[in-house]
Amino acid sequence: MGLAYYSLGDYAKAIEYQQQWLAIAREIKDRNSEGKALGNLGSAYYSLGDYAKAIEYAQQFLAIAREIKDRQSEGKALGNLGSAYYSLGDYAKAIEYQQQFLAIAREIKDRKGEGWALGSLGLAYYSLGDYA
Repeated sequence: MGLAYYSLGDYAKAIEYQQQWLAIAREIKDRNSEGKALGNLGSAYYSLGDYAKAIEYAQQFLAIAREIKDRQSEGKALGNLGSAYYSLGDYAKAIEYQQQFLAIAREIKDRKGEGWALGSLGLAYYSLGDYA
C-alpha cells in the first residue's frame, strides 16, 4: 500500500503505511523488511523535500543492509544518501556516496545502478563546475 501511494504522489499516506510495515518488521525481527521499509521512508521524505529525514532513514537502511550483507540494498542506500546530499548542495558528500554506490554496482554487475551512479556523479561534478 505504501508503494502504491508513493507512486500516486501521496507521500503522507505512503509514509503512514511504510511506518506500519516498519513496526511489523521490527516486531517480527525481519531485518530485510525493516531495511526496505526504512529505505522507502527515506524516499518518501526525499520526495517531500525533507532531506534531513531522508538522510536519517537512508543511514538506518544502510546500516541494516551492511549488517545483513545485502550489497544491492547497500548500493541503493548509498545512492539515496548521495542524492539527498546533492539536493542539500553538499556536492562533495554527494560524490563520496555516489562513488561508493558505483563501486558496489560494478561489483555486483548492476548495470542500472551503475548508470544511475554515473549520471548522479556527472550532475554533482557539473554543479561544482568541474566540466571535464
